[in-house]
Amino acid sequence: MLILLHGSDTWRSRKQLKKMIEEFKAKRDPSGLNLNIFDASKAEGAEMLEAMVTSPFLSEKRLTVLERLSESKKKDLWANLLELIKNKKMPDTSVVIFWEGEIKLNSHPLFETLAKQKFSQKFETLSGVKLNQWIKTEITNRNLEIEPYALTALTNYPFDSLWQIINELDKIAAYLSKETDKKITLKHVNLFLDEASNDNIFHFLDALVARRAKEAIKLLHTQFDNGEEPGKIFNLIVGQWRKLLLIKDYFSLNPGSTSDNAAKALDIHPFVVKKTLAILPGFSFAKLKEIYRELLDIDLKAKTGEGDYASFLEMLVAKICQ
Repeated sequence: MLILLHGSDTWRSRKQLKKMIEEFKAKRDPSGLNLNIFDASKAEGAEMLEAMVTSPFLSEKRLTVLERLSESKKKDLWANLLELIKNKKMPDTSVVIFWEGEIKLNSHPLFETLAKQKFSQKFETLSGVKLNQWIKTEITNRNLEIEPYALTALTNYPFDSLWQIINELDKIAAYLSKETDKKITLKHVNLFLDEASNDNIFHFLDALVARRAKEAIKLLHTQFDNGEEPGKIFNLIVGQWRKLLLIKDYFSLNPGSTSDNAAKALDIHPFVVKKTLAILPGFSFAKLKEIYRELLDIDLKAKTGEGDYASFLEMLVAKICQ
């Protein structure tokens, strides 16, 4: 039996793969002696082919999982597999699951053949009603409820993937675990979505503080390439830098304090304080203030037509990381 799991929604395809492996182990192979999982982008072709044609040990079936075969540079392996399938040399006792992300099926006859198999599945990116229902199910699985407006906000937010949604739901669930009311409101959603939208900016600042110039420039350009207005990105950076200053100042005045105390005193969310503490050692308070003044200077120059935000930010990165 041959099965191809593929598509842009890697969260659901991964979950399906995990389910199939667990079911195989529970029903046919509790010992795990008849299960082989390969990173096919790196593994040796001979080793994978051998696993697929080897007879099972004290079991009716053997399961072989090949992940990311499309990324393998051993193109002869693709041809060998296709020949094995077309000539029906694959034993009836062998179950092979191919896991891929988003691939072009017409890139090779092998993938076209696999996609036509009876139990192969393509996992498209969810949207609209299907995404709405999926989010509701995940919330129920966490023993939570959600208000209609909050659900709409989550459904309409431009998340990169279900992985990101799961990450945000886990954060909200952790936050509500300390609350008596377990219902997600629009206030909760806005709080965590604001944080999510700032994540890339935070990673940029992390790279900047650590003086990783190439990474900082790359993250900056990613924001530009995503269509974000340089002025908006600049304002987010200034806002985050202001929080760096506030938190640095608080702990210099209260050296024995905790992140929770800082969050209450500064009216900044605890998650933000904890993330910020991880990158604060990179600069002294004096250096943070110096860069903050430079940011204000950039804002003035950009608004008076002396240059643009994008160019000024790139120059600032070069200066800080030199």
